[in-house]
Amino acid sequence: MGDAISSLLFQPPPPTRLKESKVIWLTNSHGKRIPSFFVECAVDERSGEGIRAPHPGEASQHYHRGTDSDHYGKGGGCNSVPSSPHIRTPKELEMTVAMGHRLGHGAPTILYSHANAEDLGNIYPWCKFLSKMLGVNIFAYDYTGYGLATDQGPPSEDYCFADITAAYAYLTYVLQIPPSSIVLYGRSLGSGPSCFLAARTAEEGEAVGGLILHAPFLSVYRIVIDSGCTLPGDRFPNVDFAPSIRSPVLLIHGTKDSIVPFNHSERLLETIIEPYRAEPVFIKGMGHNNVHASVRPMFIDRLRRYFDSHVLPNITAKRMLGPSRISLDSRRRSQNLARLVNVDGVGL
Repeated sequence: MGDAISSLLFQPPPPTRLKESKVIWLTNSHGKRIPSFFVECAVDERSGEGIRAPHPGEASQHYHRGTDSDHYGKGGGCNSVPSSPHIRTPKELEMTVAMGHRLGHGAPTILYSHANAEDLGNIYPWCKFLSKMLGVNIFAYDYTGYGLATDQGPPSEDYCFADITAAYAYLTYVLQIPPSSIVLYGRSLGSGPSCFLAARTAEEGEAVGGLILHAPFLSVYRIVIDSGCTLPGDRFPNVDFAPSIRSPVLLIHGTKDSIVPFNHSERLLETIIEPYRAEPVFIKGMGHNNVHASVRPMFIDRLRRYFDSHVLPNITAKRMLGPSRISLDSRRRSQNLARLVNVDGVGL
């Protein structure tokens, strides 16, 4: 029965390719190797904050806080700031950390968990777009059995949980990004591992900085049957993880979603403790798979409002504690995760 459910739940697309030099290989606690990538946003050299590109209807200075020459005029060399988001190689990231540049202490980092019929190759343009428009770094990973990890065996719920744990360990232990600077973004299937990790970090006493759930479900079985409880054999019971979450949660859902019913987000919102409920983004007429171009300005604006109200103030407060204290707190917890995973070429 379990294999039958998994075959219906997980439907990886034909693998797409990324340049090998851009891929960060992680090994999860089950010994499965999964690929990932890191998109770094443009950063204001003076404040360390991520630079947002303007979108139609908004003045550019509201997001850039200065002129292009202010941000990019110091030019050249390995210390120069990128003029637009770009994918970073593992060696570049290791060098950045070794040189003392603290990723994630001004610009948030999204840990992105993609939907079912996607892999790293085909979500890269979307991740780069989000990085540019939101002024955030984005770390995305593939699930076991997807993309370049198709040779690692079939995907499963346990593997997905181990995969996101390996990705989180890389961010916190290797790149030394504090949990308060990490925002989990789970789209559809990705809401499962994202809710799991958000609940786990809260239970361990150091919740992540935020959680964005895009077209999430209560649980897999509940998509088909409106059960009053989590049935044996169910997968990704987000509704059971939600009450433990202690991060601000933003729900995004289209009212015309024919894959995951819209009311899943409405009901999931009710299970989240009230202080952590951000104003949801329920988009009239939008379906499951795409954020249509006609609603993207509103979509980006609402995401920005979420970061400005719920994420960035906490990052600023943590920075005031001083880098040594933040690093120590984060490192203690991430070392426990690091015992369970390996990052190729980093020597954990």
